[in-house]
Amino acid sequence: MKRRPFATLALAMLSGWTASAAEDPTIAHVYQSMEQISQDVELIREVMGRPVVTSSPWIVIDAEMRHVYYQMQTVLRDVNRLARELTGEGAELLPVPLGDIEASHLHELANATRGGLDRIRGELGIAYRTEARALDSRRRPEDVLREAVQVDRQLELMLDRPIVPADVYDRLMLAAAYVAGALTEEPGDPVYGDLPPFEPHKMPADVYRRVLECLAIAQEIDRKHGIPVLQLDLRRELRRRDIEPPDVYHLATTVLTELAHLTLTLDAVDVDLPPIERPKHIFPAHVYQVAGMLQDQMARLEDKLAQQAAVR
Repeated sequence: MKRRPFATLALAMLSGWTASAAEDPTIAHVYQSMEQISQDVELIREVMGRPVVTSSPWIVIDAEMRHVYYQMQTVLRDVNRLARELTGEGAELLPVPLGDIEASHLHELANATRGGLDRIRGELGIAYRTEARALDSRRRPEDVLREAVQVDRQLELMLDRPIVPADVYDRLMLAAAYVAGALTEEPGDPVYGDLPPFEPHKMPADVYRRVLECLAIAQEIDRKHGIPVLQLDLRRELRRRDIEPPDVYHLATTVLTELAHLTLTLDAVDVDLPPIERPKHIFPAHVYQVAGMLQDQMARLEDKLAQQAAVR
């Protein structure tokens, strides 16, 4: 089961306003659209009578376009999930762009998301919409990412089937396959990390902290290779206790983004998912265990790259 095609997808991964024909969309246009997506979601939430998200937004100091693309793709996916629950129909994800992510790619994701929200609005008989706010040219990718994560947290509270630990488990298993590809010298002899002992009684907050540790290692490796990283206030996130599975999923998605980009840069080989038996019922303790395996792999990768640098 080859996984590198998804790495290309990851990297590149995953109707509403449009910039005028005379101008290309900028990150400011994308933020403007994401604000209106947030307002549309709020209108739908009120009609559905679902609770308001209370989690504090991420404090993002700096972000790359690839991070924003991943999170906006998650928003589109969850809008499609909500549309299927309410209308029985959804839409396919957009074709993955090749090469660098541009504001135009984010703009397309935003428009597709607005289209999904319009289908939901039509199903629920919502004929009104809020006005678009004024364009703010000061907005940066980190502003869009922060808004996208918060919008998706709200969407998760509106779904009949929200994010569960199994979704996070799958993200981390795929991340582990990427790192294994970077550790492997011979494709026929893949190198995986050690799966730590199972520890019961783990909660989403425990998993979140371990995934944060994985992100910190990935960022350190990226910095040493001159790869721009997502700058999230890790100390603040480590102190949080209001963690739910969707929070862990968003963070695992960010780790996957970093590792997909890193392993493509390192020209990693394609390997299968780690050869461990998938539990019939997946709880936070199982996700915590897989995150520990990923952490072991990343420590090995950090040591390997350090050794290679020392002999140059």
